[in-house]
Amino acid sequence: MPSLLQFLTALAVPVLCLSGGACAQPIPSNASPTAKPQAARPKWQADAWLMTSFRGSGDGLHLAVSDDGKTWRDLDHIFLKPGVGSGLMRDPHLLRGPDGIFRLVWTTGWKDKGIGYASSTDLVNWSEQKYLPLFEDVPGTRTAWAPETVYDDAGGQYVITWSSDIEGRFPQTVSSERMNHRTYYVTTRDFQRFSKPQLLLDPGFDHIDTTLNKVGKQWIAVFKEGDRQQQKIWGALRWAVADDVLGPYTLMPQPLVQGQRAEGPTLLRQGDTTRLFVDFYSAGHYGVYETADWKRWTDVSLDVNVVQGQRHGTVLWVPPWLAKNLETAQADGKPATPQPVPPPILEGFTADPSIRVFGDTYYVYPTSDKPNWQTTDFSVWSSRNLVDWKKEKMVLDVAHDLKWANIEAWAPDAIVRNGQYYFYFCAGQRIGVATARSPLGPFKDALGKPLIEKGSGVQTNTIDPYPFIDDDGQAYLYYGNGKIANVVRLKPDMVTLDGPPAGIPLNQFREGIVVFKRGGKYYFMWSIDDARSPDYRVGWGVADSPLGPVRSPDNHFIVLQKHGAAVGTAHHSVVNVPGTDRWYVAYHRHALPQGGGYQRQTALARMTFDGAGNIEPMDPLAAPFKPGDRGEPIVNGRAVTPYVTP
Repeated sequence: MPSLLQFLTALAVPVLCLSGGACAQPIPSNASPTAKPQAARPKWQADAWLMTSFRGSGDGLHLAVSDDGKTWRDLDHIFLKPGVGSGLMRDPHLLRGPDGIFRLVWTTGWKDKGIGYASSTDLVNWSEQKYLPLFEDVPGTRTAWAPETVYDDAGGQYVITWSSDIEGRFPQTVSSERMNHRTYYVTTRDFQRFSKPQLLLDPGFDHIDTTLNKVGKQWIAVFKEGDRQQQKIWGALRWAVADDVLGPYTLMPQPLVQGQRAEGPTLLRQGDTTRLFVDFYSAGHYGVYETADWKRWTDVSLDVNVVQGQRHGTVLWVPPWLAKNLETAQADGKPATPQPVPPPILEGFTADPSIRVFGDTYYVYPTSDKPNWQTTDFSVWSSRNLVDWKKEKMVLDVAHDLKWANIEAWAPDAIVRNGQYYFYFCAGQRIGVATARSPLGPFKDALGKPLIEKGSGVQTNTIDPYPFIDDDGQAYLYYGNGKIANVVRLKPDMVTLDGPPAGIPLNQFREGIVVFKRGGKYYFMWSIDDARSPDYRVGWGVADSPLGPVRSPDNHFIVLQKHGAAVGTAHHSVVNVPGTDRWYVAYHRHALPQGGGYQRQTALARMTFDGAGNIEPMDPLAAPFKPGDRGEPIVNGRAVTPYVTP
C-alpha cells in the first residue's frame, strides 16, 4: 500500500482536511503502513468485524475479518457470486437485523435501475438472489448505485438507500462535468413489500455512496460529492445530520475529507470512537480516520492494515464465533431459506430469567446484563398472558440495599409461602435472601448477611439459586456452578438452612439448575458449557426424589441448543400454566443483532412431553405464539381456555 503522501504527490492535490478546519498531518514518505501485530486471541473474544468488498469490475462478495477493527486479513474466498441484473456485484453492503438475518444489497450494473438482494444467517449459505427493481418504472432513471440498508428501531422497519441520476430532476445542478445523483430510499419490514421510492437527501449537489450511522440520538449521513474529473477536481466526503433516519438532513459546512480522490465511506464504531474508512479507489488502498466527537479527527491510516485491493464495501460487527467459522465453512450448494429468530419477550439486555406465576400474573426476574457481568440491581417484568410484558420496577439494588456485597448481582429467583415472597439472588458470588409482601417488591435483605457463603458448597461455586417447595411442604434450595450441583433443605421460615448442602451429580453440569415436579417425577434441568459460548445449552434428567440420583436419557438429552442465529440458548427456568399440562421455558440467548455472553436477551419457548414423560427438544427459532394470539391468560388461578397448538 503506498503512503498517503506518495499518493497525494502523484495526484498533486491538497492533503486531507477534516471538519472544524483542522488538517491531518501527511504521512511521511518513508513511513510503512504496516499495523502492529495482533496479540493472541483471548479464549472468549468479545468482538470481531467483517469488511465486505469486491474485486475487478464486480466479481462477487469478498470478506475480510478483524479481531480489533484495525488489522484485517482476507478470507480469500468469494462468498457469493452475482447472478441478477447486469451480473455485477459492486459496493456490497451487509446488515444484520434484529432477527439475526444478514441482508446483502449491491450494485448490479452501471446502468441498472434496481439493485441486488440476498440473505443469510451464516454468510456461507445464501438465499436465492433477487433483483429489486426500485426505479425500473421511473422514466429517465440512469443509475441505481451503492445501496445500503439500516434498521429503524423507532419505526420497526428497514430503510434501503441508494443513489440515482434521473433525467429531468434537479435541473439547477445539471452539468456536463459530472452526473446529477441524489440519495433515495424505500422502507420494508419483510423484503417482500416496499414503499414507493422517495428522496432522502438533497444537499444541493451531485453525490453518491451515502452511508447512514446512528450516533447517540442523531443520524449522520456521510456521502461523496461528485467529481469533476476533466478538471481533476475531486468531490469531498461530506456529512449531514438528522433527528430521524428519514430526515430532514442538515448539511454540515465543513467536509470530512476534501481534495482527494476518495469514495465509498464506511463507518466502524467502537465505544465512543468512530473510525471512517475511505476508498482511495484510483490508488488501490484505504485511508482511515478516527474521532470521538465528530469535530477533531486523526489520521490513523498507519495503524490500520486494510487488505490490499479492498474496494468499496461495509464494515460491521459480527460474533467472533461466526467470524471463526467463516475461515473453514463450506456452502452446501443449494439456496438457503434463512429463518428469523423470534423477538425477545423483555426489552433491553437481560439474562438468567426466572419465570414464576403468582395469582393471575406471570413474572420474570432476570439478571440485568452489564459489561463483564458487573451488574448491581434486579428488576421485575409482569404479564397477564405470556405475550404482553411490562417492566415494573427495580426490586433490589445490591449496591445500596446490602451491607455484605455491592456487585455481581446475578441469577435471581422468587417463591411465595404463606403470603410472603422470598427472593433468592447472587451478590459477590454469595447467595442472599430478601423478603417482601408483594412479588413486585421492594425486597429487603432478610439476614443482613449471606444465606450461603462463598466457598461453602460441595465442589461448586455458590451462585444460581433455585427454590423449590415439594408437595409435603419441605423447601429446598438448589444452586451451583462447577463440577456438581448442590441442594440444601430450608426450614419453614425459608431464610434458615436446615443442615449441610449435599451434592447432586448431573451429566455435563455447569450451572443454572431448575427442578419441578410432574406426574410424580422430579425433573431436573441445567445449563452446559460457558455462557459466553454459542454452544451453551440445556440438558435434563429425572429422579424419584428431590435429592436425586438423577437419570439422564440416552436420546434427546439436550433439549435446548443453538439453531441458526439463536445461540447461547440456556440458563432457563420453567413455568406451568395453572390447571393445565402446558409448560413454558424462559431462557436467554446472545442478543441480536449484536451480543454475546455479556449482552443477552430473554426469550420464551413452549416445552412439551412425549407419552413416556420425556421432555421433547425445543427449537429457539419457533415462536411460542403467533402475532395476535391471546397467549395463556389466567383467571382465579386457572387458565381461561385451553391453548390450541397452531
